[in-house]
Amino acid sequence: MSTSKSRRRTTIWIAVAVVLACATTAVVAIKHGWFRTSSSVTNSATVGKDGVDLTVDGVRIHGPAGVAPEGTTLTAHSTTASAPGLSSTITANTGAGIEISLGGRQPEKPLELKFPVTGAPPEGQHAVLVTTPSDGSEPRLVPASFDAATNTITATTDHLSSFWPTFVDLRAAGRVVDDFVGKALGITSARPECAGVPATDPSGMKITMDGDYSASAKPVLWPCVTVGDGRMTVELTSSSPLPWRVRAAPSATLEPQAAIDPAKAAVLAGYHALATKRPYAEGLLIPGSGMKYTFPVSSLPATVEGQVDVGTWLVMDLVFAVQAIMALFHVDLGAVTDNAAALGCLGDAVEAAKLDAKPGADAVAALAKAALTCLEPMAKALGGGLSTAASFVLLVLSSGVALVFGGLQGALMSLTGTDKFKIALNGSGKPVSAAELSSAPVPSMCQHPAGKLVRGSLPGIPANDGLVELLPKTIVLGDLTGDGTQDAAAVFQCSRGGVGWPNHVVLYGPGPKVLGSIDLGDVITDAEHSTVSRMTIADGDVSLTWDSYQGASFCLRQWTGRIHWDGSKASLLGLKQVSGAAKGTC
Repeated sequence: MSTSKSRRRTTIWIAVAVVLACATTAVVAIKHGWFRTSSSVTNSATVGKDGVDLTVDGVRIHGPAGVAPEGTTLTAHSTTASAPGLSSTITANTGAGIEISLGGRQPEKPLELKFPVTGAPPEGQHAVLVTTPSDGSEPRLVPASFDAATNTITATTDHLSSFWPTFVDLRAAGRVVDDFVGKALGITSARPECAGVPATDPSGMKITMDGDYSASAKPVLWPCVTVGDGRMTVELTSSSPLPWRVRAAPSATLEPQAAIDPAKAAVLAGYHALATKRPYAEGLLIPGSGMKYTFPVSSLPATVEGQVDVGTWLVMDLVFAVQAIMALFHVDLGAVTDNAAALGCLGDAVEAAKLDAKPGADAVAALAKAALTCLEPMAKALGGGLSTAASFVLLVLSSGVALVFGGLQGALMSLTGTDKFKIALNGSGKPVSAAELSSAPVPSMCQHPAGKLVRGSLPGIPANDGLVELLPKTIVLGDLTGDGTQDAAAVFQCSRGGVGWPNHVVLYGPGPKVLGSIDLGDVITDAEHSTVSRMTIADGDVSLTWDSYQGASFCLRQWTGRIHWDGSKASLLGLKQVSGAAKGTC
């Protein structure tokens, strides 16, 4: 519903622009004397078997045979009243305004109207009639043609009401839209105070983003990050005069974009329809607006990347402009952005155009021509053929498209040195907890492959082939990397072929991820078993005490040492035997 309202508001806005363009043209027509001054004259004629002809104050009306039952009276009354919807300044002295009736009925066949013109309009001006429908609906335009040889404007109508002739340049209306788009693309947003500031979640993990977002920086957008309930939100605020197509990964969700002005909302709605049906992007960052993505914190690291999307923006703007202009001629193209064929055609046009941040006039004009071609099949679908009004509008816009849309080149020039951006988001500093080690990764032990624990045990090992198990009571927590974040160390028991092997000590960092490990069997090589009895973390190292022995506690010896992680590997330092038989005597 909101999208429909936005489209209607956009139609009204552009319709006003077109009427203003009509107004400008009409003023010129008065100045150059294209139309003679009207007078109040009434005349009538009776419909015969060959139809009816009537002239009133220089305006000729022809109804073909069968236009109405024989004997019906056709009446025409010239009027000096102003054309509806236009100011009196515009319509004053335009002349040849005429009101037509046919015995209280509408014609069964179209009537032809010819209005006299006393001067030739400039090239590019197109003849139309302004009319007020008898059903009381809004004024509309009727396509007409100008004959320089006879100095007449000719139009046909299948309804009777009041008509005023004028010339309009739909390309001028397009230039009004040009100006609107140019101004919209010139909007930039102020830097939010949160731009580039890291966020910290309740567990203590810090989420950072790369890039310079200081007050003196000039990025294409300002990113702000917040975190809570296991999810982080990345809010992007446009800092560029161009639209950007944006995608985020992994597991990102684009939140509904905040309300913006009606014209942008309509174009944005159309963009989303196009983008969701074709794999261009997840969203569009419009100048002067913002957007939000949410991610699970567990999905870090994540990325947000974008590329200038001038093409789709221009195509959607053109679509809504054409729809609005068509509405003035009482032609309904329907919801173009809900039409699969039109979406496919428009998407192909955008991809083929490949407009970058600084498109040339020829490229922009070619894109516009391709988009208008996409609309033609939809216009043809109205009543099974291309209506006169639809054909007229598309023909006029096509003939002037290079002039109109080529003018956008200046508005689209970007000061940015690139048409792409990428922001990497990373999490660091999340403390390791004892609970999460029960599902942590483990390195290879006792000739079993590395894997990931399930409830503290390594799955996939046949029952008769041994085990790898976490000893939960041995877990110790502390900072092993010197970054101020809590890490962990844990002891694992493992066996192979029914025989228990020496314990392994594994060091974990945030994630949790394995930092390194020590196989005590590699430390004491002349013992069958090595079992940790005590372990602590102090001064960044793991201090431990363990016993080595053969068989059932034969040749028992006790050892101490400390495990140090140097940033790339774990090493056992300070090995010392504190009790038991001398080495080599067992």
